[in-house]
Amino acid sequence: MVMQNLTKFIKLFFIINIFIYTTVNAKIYKVGEQITNNQLEMNKNFIIDLSEGIWTVINREEYKWGYFDFTIWGVAKIENKEIVEFYEVIWGDMGSRLQSQIDPLIYSAQFKDPYDGCYERPEYYLVKVFQMGRSHNCMIVRHWDVVKQIHSPDDPQSKHTTVQYRKFIRETGINFPKMALGSYHSYFSRHNRNNWYQVAYVIHPKLVDGPKNKFFTEDTSEYHKYNIEKHPNHKKTMKKFISIASNFHKKFELMQKAQKHHLLDLSKYLTEDVKIKSMNKDIVKQLKELNDLYKSGALSGYEFEKAKKKLLNN
Repeated sequence: MVMQNLTKFIKLFFIINIFIYTTVNAKIYKVGEQITNNQLEMNKNFIIDLSEGIWTVINREEYKWGYFDFTIWGVAKIENKEIVEFYEVIWGDMGSRLQSQIDPLIYSAQFKDPYDGCYERPEYYLVKVFQMGRSHNCMIVRHWDVVKQIHSPDDPQSKHTTVQYRKFIRETGINFPKMALGSYHSYFSRHNRNNWYQVAYVIHPKLVDGPKNKFFTEDTSEYHKYNIEKHPNHKKTMKKFISIASNFHKKFELMQKAQKHHLLDLSKYLTEDVKIKSMNKDIVKQLKELNDLYKSGALSGYEFEKAKKKLLNN
């Protein structure tokens, strides 16, 4: 959803020979599966710590073309029929062959796409980038007009990248918030590995005590960098979120084993230890207990879903 330039790159490059494929080393999650251990495990080397709560897998796409594999996951934390936190992760094994063809495409996707990329844009609040030769390290922080991103993105050719999310919304009645805060993280270097990981994180501002919004379009939002000075409470919320994004990016770099001279200097943004709000801890505990009973066979699928629905609707 939020990495439309990359997904366009994948589907453009693999359009002729693409088919569904299960990556051998990837963790296998099913759409609809719930994650209760507060971790999203792409593989043994790439594990994202999730905030406390019940997370649901809402998208899974896996592709193979020749020597190259891609795995895409979308996971969400849902409260009161609304997605309040969301991660989209793309893991691409770029292999060691055809580097002269693949690497220029990666560079183009990140730095030459006219609609999104790792460069300054009016709708981006903060962009931090390292780029040298084939290597790049990128963090973007911005606000998200989610309705626009899903239903009418700037690039009309990228609308196909949100098909699975529109399907999820249509079938479940669960929706994204109209306005959210988001960060994007990407690192790629041939110096230490051929994997290309990208992570997008979206959060409802209320989880970091953000004030209510009056404006919900990309250009009019209180969080837009050209408007935010008139809204000091929104600016405080954005500062909190930048700290969250920066903390995550430092962990992201560690998981990537990023070269020392590739690291972003984010020290001035690591200003707060921000706690993300979660649903009632007793409900989380009970949901985990229900899930354990279901996995052990003590509850049938029907009994588990019925008990879970009753608990969440109380």
